[in-house]
Amino acid sequence: MVTSLMLISKRQLRRSLRNLSPAIFVGVVLSYLFAPVIVTVLFSFTSSPRLSLPIEGFTFQWYESAFSNPLFVDAMRNTLILALTSAIIAVLLGTSFAFGITSIKGRRRKIALTASLLPAAIPALVLGISLAVFFSGIGSSQGLLNAAIGHAVLSLPFVILTMNARLETFDFTTLEAARDLGASPLQTFRDITLPLISTAVIGAGLLAIALSLDEFVVTWFNIGNEMTIPVLIWGLLRRGIDPSINALASVVLVSLIIIVTLSNRLTHRTEK
Repeated sequence: MVTSLMLISKRQLRRSLRNLSPAIFVGVVLSYLFAPVIVTVLFSFTSSPRLSLPIEGFTFQWYESAFSNPLFVDAMRNTLILALTSAIIAVLLGTSFAFGITSIKGRRRKIALTASLLPAAIPALVLGISLAVFFSGIGSSQGLLNAAIGHAVLSLPFVILTMNARLETFDFTTLEAARDLGASPLQTFRDITLPLISTAVIGAGLLAIALSLDEFVVTWFNIGNEMTIPVLIWGLLRRGIDPSINALASVVLVSLIIIVTLSNRLTHRTEK
């Protein structure tokens, strides 16, 4: 009797361990992925300028130091200009492209969609250098406009994917019905098309903004003497690491989390 109970207990233990193994593995991988991010955020609140554990105290002074940096205001303004400008360009081009390929059928549509996604597969270093050479060849000086075009190129594939997924379930018969009832193309777009795709458009735009906010490589090769938050952080790192850099990185991280979460919720709402 005792032997049977021991065998049953061993089997249950093995079964429990077998069931827990995937969860343990996932936990280890997630810890490996997010440990550096968590440490960065924690060090942004330390009262000591030395980045060492355990944290000696809790303070917001490094956020005050980062925000009081005279370069921060210019970098933040340029970052927002780039994010909004590139998002508008990417959304306009990506939405138009997504509508355009709906009229293409069969293999040609797959080829067009695959070609539109290639910039996402090209390394950012190659893309940044290519854009810099291109702009130099046409005589365009480095600046915010060049960087915004580069950010739009990076964001465009993701906008196309988002809009293409929305249009896969779009009922185009409603547009035909509106035209049959005498609505002009502009009225049809304003009253029917735009309201139906608005959440997807906003979600794609937020995703483009998120991609632009932390872009460094393409920005570095094309922005010239201007500065964004990622470029500012890189410049500060060259002089050494201090908690104010962690504070700036934490601000970017929180902003990205909020934007990506909103984009994801809008995209899922559209799919439903």
